[in-house]
Amino acid sequence: MVPEIHETALAQHAMGPEVARVLRAYKAVSAHDAAPLVDDLLAALDPDLTHHVEVLAPDGERWRYVRWGSALMAACGLDMTGRLVGDLLPAMGEHYAALIARLEATGKPLLSIEPDAMPARNRFWERLVLPCRGSDGKARILAHVRPRGGREDLLHAVFEVAQDAVLVLSAVRDNAGRLLDAHVVKANPTASRLFGREPGDLIGASLLTLFSPLSGREINQRCRRVIEGREADRFEIDLSARAGGEWLRATIMPLGDGAVVSFVDVSDLKGALIAAERARAALAAEIRQRQRLEDELRRLSLTDELTGLANRRALLRHLRREIRRMRRHGDPLAVIAVDLDHFKAINDAHGHPAGDALLVGIGALLHDMTRRDLDLVARIGGEEFMVVLPRTGRDEACGLAERLRAELAARSWPIGGTELRVTGSFGVIACDDHADPRSLIAQADAALYRAKRTGRDRVVVCEAPDPTSQQSTD
Repeated sequence: MVPEIHETALAQHAMGPEVARVLRAYKAVSAHDAAPLVDDLLAALDPDLTHHVEVLAPDGERWRYVRWGSALMAACGLDMTGRLVGDLLPAMGEHYAALIARLEATGKPLLSIEPDAMPARNRFWERLVLPCRGSDGKARILAHVRPRGGREDLLHAVFEVAQDAVLVLSAVRDNAGRLLDAHVVKANPTASRLFGREPGDLIGASLLTLFSPLSGREINQRCRRVIEGREADRFEIDLSARAGGEWLRATIMPLGDGAVVSFVDVSDLKGALIAAERARAALAAEIRQRQRLEDELRRLSLTDELTGLANRRALLRHLRREIRRMRRHGDPLAVIAVDLDHFKAINDAHGHPAGDALLVGIGALLHDMTRRDLDLVARIGGEEFMVVLPRTGRDEACGLAERLRAELAARSWPIGGTELRVTGSFGVIACDDHADPRSLIAQADAALYRAKRTGRDRVVVCEAPDPTSQQSTD
């Protein structure tokens, strides 16, 4: 700390009321044209102020203490009467030399706030320096000096005004040194409010019973562990059961043969965190619900509403993926197109509900007779189906198509009180390296329509695309 020297508003800069009292006495005994006699000023001061007074007289080019108050002797532990300023502490001599130079220049009182010459004391001094004169007419200096801001004062002030509840505990041990209990030796006002007791009533309180309002939180066990293990502990306490949403953060620090326990109210912070977590959970649930809805919409967009099979969009997406895999790995790929023969006649004779039921049954048949983990069965419109066969060559695809045709021709479907029978025409296409999804579908359709033109209820393999044949012959 660098010394502060004030020339005006001295009482306002002072830490206590004593400076104002000394200044009033100084003004009362001062002559209009000369500094007051030091003896007159001493006589005008209240006795409690004179114990903090030092008087300096010139001694050549230096100054000597001719009076050293008893309070100063007690604060410093020595009597400086008769000693030259700066004999023991040269820095004090330099500081006083600067003060005296300013006194001579202004002729007015000064207030100096300066650090203690002994840093370990962790305090500062307040020094009111007044120009006076002795009975011999020579200059004198009277200084009213008080120590301010001692470590103990500072700690006490912080302790008293702290918003945290603070308790100081001292261990109680048996003759063998075993920890039996701990008692409160100091408590601040915030702790008094927390426990609902007067500060004096907390002193001497037993650790074993002190925290009973915070039951079930094992604070006393934690305090014992800190006292015995000499390691700090920090944790949070939920007081919701007794105080409705109240949270405290506790910190226990070892101190001598005891501990310091502090509590800070973190209810607002904890409440905000809990609200944020609930909001996060609600948002996560909303996101999951939205994802489920999006997944369902995506599934519906790729699913035939009647049969539950893949639709044309899903078929195209699947074909693109399988063509890329074929080109990358060299695996064969085939497609079977299926169209039911004379299906319009079934709808006309038995009604559309019966026709829809028949489509559902045939879709299930195709699905059951293909590889569920590999093949894809799609309804792409009306009574037409497509089967995508990864890792399948043309001959294998033709064999499957023939089995499907035979099973379809042999089966009857009990729908609407009657047995419905239907056959199907099949077109088979084996994919090559230059294929794309739409051309594959077109070529499979071309083979399918050739099967219809040549008598239906048969399988035709596509040898080359025939776009002109893509017309209904049902």
